[in-house]
Amino acid sequence: MTLSDDQIRAIRAECERLSTAYAVYLDLHRYAEFAALFGESGVLAVGGQLQGQDAIAAAMAQRSDKLRSRHVLTNVLIDVLDAEHATGITYLTLYRYFGDASLVAGPISPFKPAAVGHYTDTFTLTQDGWRFATRELSFAFQNMEYFVRPEKTD
Repeated sequence: MTLSDDQIRAIRAECERLSTAYAVYLDLHRYAEFAALFGESGVLAVGGQLQGQDAIAAAMAQRSDKLRSRHVLTNVLIDVLDAEHATGITYLTLYRYFGDASLVAGPISPFKPAAVGHYTDTFTLTQDGWRFATRELSFAFQNMEYFVRPEKTD
């Protein structure tokens, strides 16, 4: 079955929305909604591999409130394969900070990107709508200082 241009545009819009929701839900600590972006057996491969909504939700629950992040997404390219499958690449500039300043309102200064990379995605249409089947992160540039938690000092 050949998809119409309108059907292709609608699928692309749904998949782009998933990518945007991923960034917003993660950055704003909306972890239940974040996990629901994945299919029941969806895979998140970011510094390790998690499979399934339950495993993803459990991992997100372990994130510290002292971690503040902003995932800035650009260059979203979605290729529709058929009525139930699509693939995509989304570029990422990641800003993150770990520390007590994350617990209070207001900007943290100074800042610079922690990393730049891209997500490689597969999407599938489920009974609940479009979901990530897989999302894998690859970094092109990385400032390691932003990925190591400061040691406790007493």
